[in-house]
Amino acid sequence: MIVQPRFGRCFKRRILTKVQEAIATIASGLMKLAAPPVLDSAKRARALANVGRARVANAWLRLTASAIVAAVATSIVGAATPLLWWLGLVPVIMFDRWIFGRLLKRCQNGDTPRTMPRIIVWTAVQSIYGNIIAATLWFSPYVPGETLAIIYMFGGLANAAATLRSSVPLSIAGAGCTIAFLLGLPMADYLINGARNPLDLMPMMGGLLLLAFGVNLWKSLLASDAAQLEAEAAVLRERQAAAAAAAAKSSVIQRMNDELRTPMSALAGAAEHLRRAAQSPQARAHIATIVQAGEVLRLVLNDLSDLDRLENGHVRIEARPTDPRDVLRGVVSAFRAAAQDKGLELFVDVDPETPASLEIDAGRVRQVLFNLLANAIRYTTHGGVRVRMSAQTLGGGLARLSVIIADTGAGMSRAQLALIFGRERLCADGEGPGLGLAISLRLAKLMGGKLTAKSELGEGSVFAFSLDAPVTAAASSAA
Repeated sequence: MIVQPRFGRCFKRRILTKVQEAIATIASGLMKLAAPPVLDSAKRARALANVGRARVANAWLRLTASAIVAAVATSIVGAATPLLWWLGLVPVIMFDRWIFGRLLKRCQNGDTPRTMPRIIVWTAVQSIYGNIIAATLWFSPYVPGETLAIIYMFGGLANAAATLRSSVPLSIAGAGCTIAFLLGLPMADYLINGARNPLDLMPMMGGLLLLAFGVNLWKSLLASDAAQLEAEAAVLRERQAAAAAAAAKSSVIQRMNDELRTPMSALAGAAEHLRRAAQSPQARAHIATIVQAGEVLRLVLNDLSDLDRLENGHVRIEARPTDPRDVLRGVVSAFRAAAQDKGLELFVDVDPETPASLEIDAGRVRQVLFNLLANAIRYTTHGGVRVRMSAQTLGGGLARLSVIIADTGAGMSRAQLALIFGRERLCADGEGPGLGLAISLRLAKLMGGKLTAKSELGEGSVFAFSLDAPVTAAASSAA
């Protein structure tokens, strides 16, 4: 008769000691959470935006889960109190959704609040109201009420961890109240029952153990979020650096164009006057070489400018009724002298069925053909270059214009072709196609056309440019 009370007192002291140790562990963890590393404004804006986004998206799930809990609690309690609680919870959750929606918009607009005392207080208030149902279930006369109350409170902690963890003050405000209910309800039940049965504290012991693990999990989630924010900041810095580099490149290209065009035009004009005034054929030939070199430099500057504009999306296609045969004649005539100087034959074959007028951008088509023909003559040392133009009627007023340029030059390997057409990159060491081919590839795609190539080392290359274009009324009338 004397041993039992001593055993009860000893067991009670052990229980209270364990409770104190668990509370100390949780308090230490919460103190560490309450003093997180200082975030810069950009990281803080992204963190609060994540909180707002999660709370807005989570509102309907909270309403549905709370409705299920209220329905089950009604059957356990045997009264309509849980249903009345849920009817009051609906405006609370919708108001909470509106508050965090405003917070999300402020963060997205660059107006991140420095302090949020009202939002923190509101988070704590709505958490307290939400946990009232747990107290109702706990003190119901049926044992399943305690079990459902514990499940509901741990669901609230999980919801806080999922939606509020990016902001430590909001996390403490939301989860702290739930933790207080989780630990306070068993203690209140123990005291109400006269503090005689230590087993009444067992639910609190289980809650303390789970909370101890939960604090570590919460810290891991915070570390993961911090790493994600750092990764997002790194990506943003890389994008800004890439944009700055692109802007600097565009500026350099534009300045180079502006600085070189004026003296180059003066040199070309002076060379043309000298060519007309030259007396000997040898002098005229040398001056013609100077004029041709100036024309090449002008084309290189145009290519650089066009490539920069293509990369920035500033090139527009302006299709107008044009005779494609006139475009081809102008391009070929510009290279006859260069082909003769290298001893190359330049053959031109135009299909008589080619429409006399197609709706195309004559300047861009001329640029593509000019670059292809220049590339063919540049890398052909013997033999010649053959150019063939044809058109295929597609129906619906459309025709497929095709221009094939074949040369007997050095050719390209399959690796070079894959590098050009597979990755749209070009050799820059002088041994591969030049800048003009890169521009031709992009212009062909921009016009809705296609540029292909077949080549073998030592057997020359064949470039084919095709474009679908409407046949205009001028062509119909001419026919």
